[in-house]
Amino acid sequence: MPSRPDFPSGDEDKVYLPRLGDGPLRPVFIMGLHRSGTTFLYDCLARSFSFSHLNLYRLLYFFRLLKNHYEGGEGHDKQALNRYLGQLGIVDRGLDSTAITAEAVEEYGFLLRRCGGGFRVSAHNQAVLVRLCRTLLEISPGAEAVLLKNPWDTGNADALIRAFPDARFIYLRRDAREVLSSSLNALLSYLRGPQPYLELLLSPRGDRRSYRNGYRLWWVLSKLHSLVGEAVLARLALPRLVRQVRAQNHALAQELQLLPSHQVTEVAYADLMADPGAVMASLSSFLEQDYVPPSQFSAASPRPLHPLVAALSAEMFL
Repeated sequence: MPSRPDFPSGDEDKVYLPRLGDGPLRPVFIMGLHRSGTTFLYDCLARSFSFSHLNLYRLLYFFRLLKNHYEGGEGHDKQALNRYLGQLGIVDRGLDSTAITAEAVEEYGFLLRRCGGGFRVSAHNQAVLVRLCRTLLEISPGAEAVLLKNPWDTGNADALIRAFPDARFIYLRRDAREVLSSSLNALLSYLRGPQPYLELLLSPRGDRRSYRNGYRLWWVLSKLHSLVGEAVLARLALPRLVRQVRAQNHALAQELQLLPSHQVTEVAYADLMADPGAVMASLSSFLEQDYVPPSQFSAASPRPLHPLVAALSAEMFL
């Protein structure tokens, strides 16, 4: 059995919390549907601007970040996490080719869920997100702002504005059929076998009780996948996914109309894939930061549309 790292069992940063600043926060939120390319956009922005961002190490060791920062334990815990990922055989997310290491960008929704409540920010858990922002700034001297993403909060910008009145939002737009196809492929990938990376995100200490119902649903669907086959299951799942993508697209469009124009901008996924450097340069003014071209951007290669999705009309998502 892999040797699980010494993840924090309690809040080891309590003694350091008084050191956090109390000034106004102006985070930048990446907004977009699940499977719309937000991870690639997140990675591009993190490489190109002076942001402090959430990565896998910072997510899993959240309650020890300040202690490690002040006492010099970050390198040790990153090495332990990378060893553990190797022991688990985790090299990517399983559902795509996004490489996974301690430095991989991640979503704050997993932190909100671990701290009680759901994946979306609300009045009940916004203090966790505020602490995250202040902690990320504290451990990243020189960072001009915090960069975060959480697709569960698409359609929930009003809650983010209440917590961070000066926040800025970058919305990623992608063809709805591409999002649908990626969602369908991801679902089928999840059901082909165990998902050690997802389980690590849900419970670093390996306690399935915290997501018992979700695990039961996955187990039932994986058995159904084995019983009826992937083609049948894809046909069964497609109508629900279509409704989901249409509803989320509608919520995203409505949200864009309501946000103050000086706090929001849009990025087209097709443009990002064609020339990420040009898109990053175009965001410099909005972000009020200098664009520093990275040595390279991470590789991203979208798959062709799933045959069931390719047969659908684009007009049905308008």
